Amino acid sequence: MATVESVRAGLEALVASMDDLDPDTRRKIPDRALSAYFTDLDTAFAGRLQSGSLVDVVEIDPAARKDAHLRLALDSDTFLSIVEGRLDFAHAWGHGKVRVDARIRDIWELRKFL
Repeated sequence: MATVESVRAGLEALVASMDDLDPDTRRKIPDRALSAYFTDLDTAFAGRLQSGSLVDVVEIDPAARKDAHLRLALDSDTFLSIVEGRLDFAHAWGHGKVRVDARIRDIWELRKFL
């Protein structure tokens, strides 16, 4: 099991990787509020996709996740494996390692960026 600090570092790496996306790709990412609940840590973070960047990432009370358009639930090791490129998000989702709670349209629009 990873730590909250390693999850924060993973989130920072995710923010940095999104900032490196080419401008055409960034324009295609829809603006949405998102949250991630780390089941093994009982910790949640929230942020916003805005203009192709992940911004305003903060730790939140897990109960406050309901306000996000896109809600993820996964364990910390799975998250870090995805961020580090050792595990494909779609594979993890398809095998039940990541739970996604969102409108189908949001999932459809965001599927190529997750």
